[in-house]
Amino acid sequence: MNEQVWNGERRIEEVVRSATTFETEYNALHAQRINLIRTYNMWYAFGFAVSLSSFWVLIHFSLSVSSVPLMVAAAVVASLVALFAYRVVINIDRDLVALYPRIVFLELVLDMDFYRDFLRRRPRGETERSFIEKSEKIVAETTADLWRKVYAEFNARDFPCSRRLTKHFRLAAVLCIIMYWVVIAVILLPQYFADAV
Repeated sequence: MNEQVWNGERRIEEVVRSATTFETEYNALHAQRINLIRTYNMWYAFGFAVSLSSFWVLIHFSLSVSSVPLMVAAAVVASLVALFAYRVVINIDRDLVALYPRIVFLELVLDMDFYRDFLRRRPRGETERSFIEKSEKIVAETTADLWRKVYAEFNARDFPCSRRLTKHFRLAAVLCIIMYWVVIAVILLPQYFADAV
């Protein structure tokens, strides 16, 4: 971002008269936000496709060579890939949350209420609502002072990923891993009990 715009000592009244720089930054931040959301959805889909395909390829190969260790390795590898994909999604979500204070600052400067209203109305979003309300009560003479105060109110821990990443992300990862191990059990347990009899 442009450091001069972020730290420039401009009076709030001056910004209202020449807001194009802040409007451009605001639009760029929303474009970046949308791209981050697309990125974690693509990572999620790609990660689980790789996880599923690696599992079935390794299972097929282990059955064709009759290798129990390779079968177990298939479940381990596929489980790790699924967990890695979910972890990448969480890390990308943290980058998304890092945009919040700047978006809120720009909305305060430009007298907009799009994303502030969205965060304020989130279900189970008491911390988001609190951040917005505190930010709206800030009194500042310059944009740099306003930015410092808004950023001081921001705490990334107040925006847990469970409020944005719906339960289906975590649920799909858990069910996928359970499925891998159930398939292994369905294949191996009848052989184990047949040998015991």
